Amino acid sequence: MTALKDRLVEPLAPHRDRIAGCADRQSVPFIESTWRRWLDLGNIDANLVEHVFASVGPNQVPREQVRVMASSTATPDDRLALLIAVLVWGRGKSNARMRDPILRTLTHDRRDEVLAKTAELAQAGRVAEAYKAWNLPGLQAAFFTKWLWAATASTPEKCCLVLDLLVWKSLGTFGWNSLEAAGGNRSRAARYAAYVEDVRLCAAQLDVRPEDVECALFRAKGDLGTLQAL
Repeated sequence: MTALKDRLVEPLAPHRDRIAGCADRQSVPFIESTWRRWLDLGNIDANLVEHVFASVGPNQVPREQVRVMASSTATPDDRLALLIAVLVWGRGKSNARMRDPILRTLTHDRRDEVLAKTAELAQAGRVAEAYKAWNLPGLQAAFFTKWLWAATASTPEKCCLVLDLLVWKSLGTFGWNSLEAAGGNRSRAARYAAYVEDVRLCAAQLDVRPEDVECALFRAKGDLGTLQAL
């Protein structure tokens, strides 16, 4: 761990009460008809699609709905449904350009092999290995770390965390450096694991959930002042 108190805890501590519960308040709007068209293009089983949209929404996806689906990742259908749900949550109404990358991931012949392996590693606490094991085409880290979170979401105190551009921006504002946090290891997997570890430790000191800290970093978008509105 890096200088946690200076890098994350101190700037976030004054906002602790607003940060607590941030993740559960994070509900993302989506357009179901868009997703149905995309999933139809990918020849995703119609019954599975119905299951997904019976489990999330309508019109918005809160984290809690994804967390409920995450309680079971035992079968290929469970894993695919969870992946679709977290992508719906992660994409929101924007990023129309994501259609083709998402479909490349969803339709890849090794999709379930990779989903099963990454879920197993993430649930075992082997965070860097889970990150490294994601080798499907299409989704980059900003989106496949959403899968790592979803695969572990049923245990919020030990879950993996999303690491996207807005989270990176806030980490940089706070002076947190992934290379330093990883002890000089340039591996992206090691640096992701260092991020997860530091956020978990920060959360423990603030007495909130790790995903609350992640949510606050996302919402801040690099501007500490926006935490007043959490």
